[in-house]
Amino acid sequence: MTTIRKDEQLIFIINDEQAGQTVREFLQGYHLSRKKIHEMYMNKKVRLNGNSVSFETILHASDELAIALFEEEEIDFLPQKMPLEIIYEDDHLLIINKPAGLMVHPDQKDGKGTLANGVAYYYERRGMKNRVRYIHRLDTETSGGIIFAKTYLAHSLLDYWLSEKKIRRWYVALVSGTLKTKKGKIDAPIGRDRHHGARRRVSSTGDRALTYYQLKRQYQGYALVELELKTGRTHQIRVHMSHLGHPLLGDVLYGGAKDKMKRLALHSARIEMLHPITREPLMLHIPIPNDMKRWIK
Repeated sequence: MTTIRKDEQLIFIINDEQAGQTVREFLQGYHLSRKKIHEMYMNKKVRLNGNSVSFETILHASDELAIALFEEEEIDFLPQKMPLEIIYEDDHLLIINKPAGLMVHPDQKDGKGTLANGVAYYYERRGMKNRVRYIHRLDTETSGGIIFAKTYLAHSLLDYWLSEKKIRRWYVALVSGTLKTKKGKIDAPIGRDRHHGARRRVSSTGDRALTYYQLKRQYQGYALVELELKTGRTHQIRVHMSHLGHPLLGDVLYGGAKDKMKRLALHSARIEMLHPITREPLMLHIPIPNDMKRWIK
């Protein structure tokens, strides 16, 4: 998809595939809410070939559809200086390698000490008037890739893609023991543990949970595995690997030993998705942190 940024506007050059849609249908393709589309219409945020038009207007190939996408917004978390390892950035996306021990966002908007605060500081220092829009989260102890959307258009579409499992994420983990099979599927429902408020467990009355795993390297007493989630249950990888008899190193909540890792040995290592604006494929590899790397020989 061809786009051009001009000041606060993003201009879409309509192609043959998009021709025949109405302006409204084009916007609905980004899964914007009715309320947001109505607001864009009332505030004249969309122009076609330089003119304000009805959202029922038919688009033609080579039309220029301009959307006011880069207007100033209030940064909605308290800025806090911290180092950020940026994996990818453009006008629409910011993808960061979150270190272990850092929450993605605070419980309250005026909280501090989280990745969202660091991103707010990064935006502020660069004069970027953006809201901090995280697309997904990781547990505090888990390291790896976190996707932030800089604009409401990217945010809306990425939220939808995440719910439709169109953003693929792979994890690497160090697990206890010797795996009997090199690859497999764990299809076991997960529910709350009645005897421990923080734990989850495999339960016939729980929600369906599906994890694919592959052995990457077997060591003496532990192994490196790669995992892909097909569902997003709380603690899913931790519960499923413990259920197999191979709890993650450092995961004392689910039976993992702390002799090698002082934290959960889990890292979000790869993200594959389409770019929400250009629709080009993105394949991002997120470097493994040193505390895990020292056990990967």
